[in-house]
Amino acid sequence: MLELRNITYSYNRREALKEINIKIEEGERVVILGGNGCGKTTLLKLMDGLIFPDDGEYFWNEQEVKENSFKQRDFSREFRRKIVMLFQDVEVMLFNPTVWDEIAFGPRQLEIENIETRVENWGERLGISHLFKRHPGELSIGEKKRVALASILILEPQVILLDEPLSNLDPRTTGELIDLLLELGATIISSTQNLSLAPELGQRAVLISENHRKVYDGSFDELFEDEKLLLEANLLHIHKHRHEEKVHRHFHPHDWKYTKIP
Repeated sequence: MLELRNITYSYNRREALKEINIKIEEGERVVILGGNGCGKTTLLKLMDGLIFPDDGEYFWNEQEVKENSFKQRDFSREFRRKIVMLFQDVEVMLFNPTVWDEIAFGPRQLEIENIETRVENWGERLGISHLFKRHPGELSIGEKKRVALASILILEPQVILLDEPLSNLDPRTTGELIDLLLELGATIISSTQNLSLAPELGQRAVLISENHRKVYDGSFDELFEDEKLLLEANLLHIHKHRHEEKVHRHFHPHDWKYTKIP
């Protein structure tokens, strides 16, 4: 469904991605892992057609996606309906006067039918129907994320791109969001640096190094056995621990080893 071939991208001559090759099939759940600044968000923006590579090619359903592609009205409408993205900072996605208008905005722009029914459905599924008359700016972070998610899921997309979807959420909201994502039949591509929750978001891990290259693509179990690779990618760290009177210095993988799903 999606294929990136030798993708390279720079911001003001500062490299963000280098020779990235990824192929994603329909229905896959892929998790992009990497430390801050490695290029995870840039990669998702490229997949969403918000920015375009300096070098390399990007294909969606065997059609090459270029900046000029969006000058074609039919292509642009179809792409924007089928591929959606939830930003890490969801506040940049919220600009309508009410929650109801926020959720209805996308379908209105794309002239999709049965808008009221769709809004009611996603309001109920995400537990935000009682917020319909509220201004999005008045909501909590968790509520804003639910509203932003409803505003893209209402389009019934084929591909859902999620940039750090579980950041700043309390445990209950985290669990509810994971449950919802498991119910969806779409292709889901998430980014995170949270090793505890990454296996809950997908079955396939793609690791981006601090040098902005893809250095791993495979199962979580195999990746989690490679502490050296995780350390080099800034997903593990080393620091000192005091045990009674002795001080030890060793890898600190947080809790992911102990919460790994069998």
